[in-house]
Amino acid sequence: MEKITEVEKKMELILTAGQILIENGATNDKTIRVLNRIALFMKIPKENIRLHIMRQIIFLEVFDGEREVLSFRKCNKTAVDFNVIYSLTKISWQILKKSVSLDELKKIFEKINSRPKIYSHWQVIFAVGIACGGFCCLFGGNFLEIICTIISTMAGKFVQIKLLKHKVNEFLAITFSAFTATTVAYFSHPTSVMPMVACSLFLIPGVPIVNAVIDMLNKFFLKAMIELLRVFLIISSMTTGIALSAEIFFQIDNTSFLEFILLKTTTDTNIFILVAAAICSTGFAIPLNMPKKFLYIVGILGASAVFTRNFLNLTAGVSPEYSTLIAAFLVGFFAIIIGKKLDLVSSILMVPPLLPMIPGVLSYRFLFACMEWKFLKPEELLTILPSGIDVMQIIFSIVLGANLPRLIAQEFFEKDHNKKVEKFIG
Repeated sequence: MEKITEVEKKMELILTAGQILIENGATNDKTIRVLNRIALFMKIPKENIRLHIMRQIIFLEVFDGEREVLSFRKCNKTAVDFNVIYSLTKISWQILKKSVSLDELKKIFEKINSRPKIYSHWQVIFAVGIACGGFCCLFGGNFLEIICTIISTMAGKFVQIKLLKHKVNEFLAITFSAFTATTVAYFSHPTSVMPMVACSLFLIPGVPIVNAVIDMLNKFFLKAMIELLRVFLIISSMTTGIALSAEIFFQIDNTSFLEFILLKTTTDTNIFILVAAAICSTGFAIPLNMPKKFLYIVGILGASAVFTRNFLNLTAGVSPEYSTLIAAFLVGFFAIIIGKKLDLVSSILMVPPLLPMIPGVLSYRFLFACMEWKFLKPEELLTILPSGIDVMQIIFSIVLGANLPRLIAQEFFEKDHNKKVEKFIG
């Protein structure tokens, strides 16, 4: 009986670590690798443990030498916290080389999970404002349009934080946030559509999109499908807020409507565009609670990705899909190299630099066009519909390109991981 109690205690700790990771935005493959290391520290062989992770439930089965013990844990919240993922991953390596009791490990997990955010609400609000201002610059916006975008974005983010603090439904909070940002953008600069386009981009679910495709590539299809459904609901909520603002406060004529729908990111490679890309990457990393010491790396990777994509597209005439694929490949490659050098999780370096390239604008403007289809002429509708296909192609190019380095060298990374584990426990 004592043996079973000890196994159950270990399983509770493993499930606690899994819950913390899933609730803070870790992918399934990352979670499983970390939990296997924790199980190894607890002297549970890899062949004696089976893990099955769904969107909100983790199932854990352990063979203790006599019987199979099954337990599960429900994941209650949905958030993204890179500092938590980084800290827990680091601990999973550290405990392999030093003696820690189960009670001490439990306290470590509780400390990581209850740790306050690195950035205050106002720092997050300012960061996303600057990030969306960077997006406006990427669209070719002038100084006034950028300032209006920053103010509008900050207003929308403030509303979202306040509503979530009062336990308002996530999707309703997104709708009201998009409504607020778009309305402020219109009244601050009624003659330009650029602030309207850029001010709501902080709501685009970049991390869930990337995680869903990563999970799909790693054959976690059910979790990926559920995550993609959530992505669709977030973008739909965002689009509803934008459309509601348009319906109440202003009427878009056919010319400005098409300008709104078909506005494209500039393909320039000048210094202002690169700085804007770096600002976007860094600004979107702050709400994800990225450790401060890694922000400059994220900014450099983001600028490099946008430069590569724009250079290939503008100078070499490569299609947007293939130029995005190559740029994302470089981000994934350097994230792995830097991650190994600094002994940190490569995924937290990889995701923020990809966010400026995610076609969030195409996503919600395509849905906006679908909602307003009755006001469009047939030729205008045919002009807009291909953007829906472009969304899927570019998103797939981003995530495939970023994960291609790891997929190509999967066997090498597995051997390297096992060698590293043996080094720690040897």
